[in-house]
Amino acid sequence: MIKPLMKRRPDDGRLYERRPEVTALLLDLEVLPRGELIRRAQVTLKSDPDFIPSECLLHFVRRSKRENPDRLFETLFRALIARVEYAATLRGGQHYLPDGSRGFSRYAIDVRDYVMDRFLKRLMDDRSGYDSGLDYYEVNFAHAVASLRSTAKRSVIAKADRLQPLSTNDDEAVSVEVERAAGAFDPLDRSRFDDGNYRSRLASAIMKLPIKERQVVVLLLKEYPIESNDPNKPDICTTLSCVEKTVRNRRDRAFAKLRVVLLEEEIDV
Repeated sequence: MIKPLMKRRPDDGRLYERRPEVTALLLDLEVLPRGELIRRAQVTLKSDPDFIPSECLLHFVRRSKRENPDRLFETLFRALIARVEYAATLRGGQHYLPDGSRGFSRYAIDVRDYVMDRFLKRLMDDRSGYDSGLDYYEVNFAHAVASLRSTAKRSVIAKADRLQPLSTNDDEAVSVEVERAAGAFDPLDRSRFDDGNYRSRLASAIMKLPIKERQVVVLLLKEYPIESNDPNKPDICTTLSCVEKTVRNRRDRAFAKLRVVLLEEEIDV
């Protein structure tokens, strides 16, 4: 028997319900011999007729706490966690190292770890009782993980902002040290963008800038001019409601920080 979910919808109080096709498949899967269920849990190709949707995998992982078959739980758990990790990994945060292995930006790693930590905590809480927060994952697994990933991105960005030291007054001229650090290095040099590794490191470094500096860099990436005489063409000064001097100071401070991070990482690689 497939037990109903317990979480209620906030709008009308109705219980969450699995999609009909998921319920129908669960009824078929629960009568399979354990060895066959283990085999099918390891199928990763969605087009394979034996592929088990993540909603069903999660259901059997949750149910295994009552039956406690170690091998079954281990297989289902590993398959489920691999899918969560894949869904939590930002595709744009990947790059390939010189040895051919994959690397990830710090931002992508932090987002992935946030998602994995929260999901694993819910699983552990569910095994010791019942975590209704997992119910929606049995309704729409992909959307539930995507929502958690969005929360993770906001959290990681907010944390990066909190860790940034207070910048100098925007209207003050940048120091000689900042000018020297910025030098002739242009982190937004389009000729570098063919290098996927560089793009990934640049994106990660930009996300760690203080928000005001990050806003300027992002707009420069979008090829907004600092100022424009054309009222129909958006510029950075108008978009951020800043005078030209303020925008240029934020840009120079941002470029100085990006230069340090990106050139140091090039040496490390």
